[in-house]
Parts: sequence; C-alpha cells; structure tokens
Amino acid sequence: MNLLRNIRALSGRNGKQIALLVLVGFFMTMIVKTSIFKATIVEIIQSMQTVQRYNNDPVYYTRTYQGRKTYLVTWYEMISFLQKRPWARTADFSQCDYNNCEITTNRNMAKESDLVLFQGRWMPKSVGFKRPSGQIWVFVDVEPPTIIERLSKQKKYGLRKFRRDFNWTMTFDKTLADIHLPYGELRKYKKDVVKNYTAIALNKRKGALMVVSHCPVDSKRMDYAKKLNETIDVTVLGSCGTEWDCGRRLFHDDCFSILNEYAFFLPFENSLCHQYFTEKLFENFHYDTLFVTRGGLPYEASSIFPKGVVIDFDQFESPQHLGRELKQMMEDKEGYAKRLEMKSQYYSINFRESYQRALCDLCYRLNHQDIFYKTIPDILQILSPKHSCRNMGI
Repeated sequence: MNLLRNIRALSGRNGKQIALLVLVGFFMTMIVKTSIFKATIVEIIQSMQTVQRYNNDPVYYTRTYQGRKTYLVTWYEMISFLQKRPWARTADFSQCDYNNCEITTNRNMAKESDLVLFQGRWMPKSVGFKRPSGQIWVFVDVEPPTIIERLSKQKKYGLRKFRRDFNWTMTFDKTLADIHLPYGELRKYKKDVVKNYTAIALNKRKGALMVVSHCPVDSKRMDYAKKLNETIDVTVLGSCGTEWDCGRRLFHDDCFSILNEYAFFLPFENSLCHQYFTEKLFENFHYDTLFVTRGGLPYEASSIFPKGVVIDFDQFESPQHLGRELKQMMEDKEGYAKRLEMKSQYYSINFRESYQRALCDLCYRLNHQDIFYKTIPDILQILSPKHSCRNMGI
C-alpha cells in the first residue's frame, strides 16, 4: 500500500489509475518470472530423470562423443569365413559402448583409415598405398598356425615381407590374440532342457559320422578315423568319403540334421593347435548326438569345455580303445541318455556374436591407443606352430 501511495503522490491528478496500472504490470512480471523459473526447474528434473534412466537401461543409453574423432576401419580383404556370410558386411559398431568408429570393405579407403584389417595368411605382396604414420595394422585369421606358416613360404603371398609391420592380432587363440575371435563358446541354459532322452537313445542305430572336405591334413584325421572304424562304424561324408551334395562348404545348415541319426559326431580338426576348435563343433552343437573332439593341445578339450559335455579323444590310449568305449556307450541306452541330457543343458554362441564382440573390442582399443598401441616384433615368430601346435601321429 505504501508503494501505491508513493506512485499516486508522484502522479498527481491521475495518480490512482497510473498506480493501478503499475501494480498490475509488476504482478504480471512476477507471474511470468515465476512460470519461467518453474519451467526451468521442471526441465532440470526431467533431464536428471532422463540421464538416470539412460544410465540404468542399456536399451536407451548410447554413449556419445561430442567433439571426439570418428575412427575409420577398413577391411583390406575380409577373411573367407566372413565373406560368405551376408550379415558380416553390415556389421558395425552401433551396438558397442564405444561407437565412434566406422567400417568399410572398400580397400581404396585404406590409405585414409586409422586402422586396416588384413587377412593374414593371404597377405598381398603389395598393399598399393603408402601407410600413413600411426596407422594400425591388424593381422586377422581363424586358421591355425600350421596353415599360416605354410602359406607364408609361398612366393605369391607377402606375409614374410610385412611380418614386422603389424600392431595387433585378431585370432581364435586367446593367449595370442589382442582381440579374441573364437569360432564359438559353450554356455549353460538358465533353465533345464527337458526331452525324452531315453527315446532318443533307443533310436540311435548308426555309429559315428564325419563330414570332411580336406583329406591330407596335419592332424592325419583320416588315418585316425580308419583305425577308429575297426571297432565302431564310422561314416565319412564329403570329399574324403561318400559324395555328399547337400549344402555348401563352410555352412552348417539344415543338411546337418543328419547328425540326429548317429550316436556320435566327429568334428575332427585339420590341425591340433592351442584352442583350435572350429565351427564344425559350435555350429552343430544343438543336434541330439554326442560329440567326440579331436583338436587343441593334449587334454585341452577336457579343460576348455564343461566336464562330460564332449568326449576328448586324448582320454583314450588309441583309436581302437576309443572306438570300443564309444560302442559300449551306444549299447548302454540308459548311460547314453544321461550323457546326452548333460550335453543338452548347454548351447553354443555363434560366430556372428564372436565377430560383433571383436568389433566392439577394436573400437574400444582405438579410443585408448595410449594404452594398447604397440608394434609386434615378428608376427611369424608369435604365430609359429612350434609354440602352439603338436605334431600328431595316429
């Protein structure tokens, strides 16, 4: 009221009307300011709630890098195993925590890239561009050291020329890999898988099955299979046995449902090297048959895979001894059913998931080069078979 009297006194004759107008203006200003203040408070609260929601829910939360560099990654030549899989060409970093990387299969972009991925065993004699300072080269391969060493000696490939130019490795062997790229992994289901395992066991009338395309290999797997056949029937399909025109090479599609007819599947590897267990095992693991592994270093299958889930050939003195044991398992229907039930509680992740995880690891490393940058003194020395493979007779 004092404010009203002062305004009226100063305004003279029309002071009352002017005073009222000033007061209305004053209160209107306060209302507007209060509304703005309230709106600002609401926005701040909503923002805080949004940040908290994003941080607690990975579906909503995507890390952004304002002002950070986008790293370009180029496949100079994608590994053969990926080339035949359409999803590989669309795989990117969008699912990764660190997603400020881009990938291309256009090798013309290699000279502008921060990182170049090479299919190591088929490294060209010339890369066709001048390597920029600081560019990272990654040796990528999912074949064993025995094959890599053999190809490195062929004059048409250039791995020996570039053997000291790589910074990181991406392979299946976790102890040698900077970026781990396994063919797969076995994981346990959260709930028990219930089937009529006894009925499945009773229907098993065929012995063991192999599907093989390469015959003379370092592991001498065909020689081993022939001796195994002395005590249990072994069917060999593919280039090394009965012609099999179902499906395509490197793909384990519905053609492999034939595994359900056999008591045992033999995913024997072409080389016996550290942690070398391939898609033959992982992509067929869901079929209702028992797996007999022949790969890795001595007794490695028994240590890598869950106990009792696969049969490790190293546990047996000879192929004939293994064959007799397998035949006994097959005839003991109750025992076979229990083994199959144990195996069926596990599932295999596929190569697609492994590759996606490797890409995320790659982008993470690019963002932390201060920690991970290095130069490998000699890739052929690191991947030498004498360090991680065994010479195997039968």
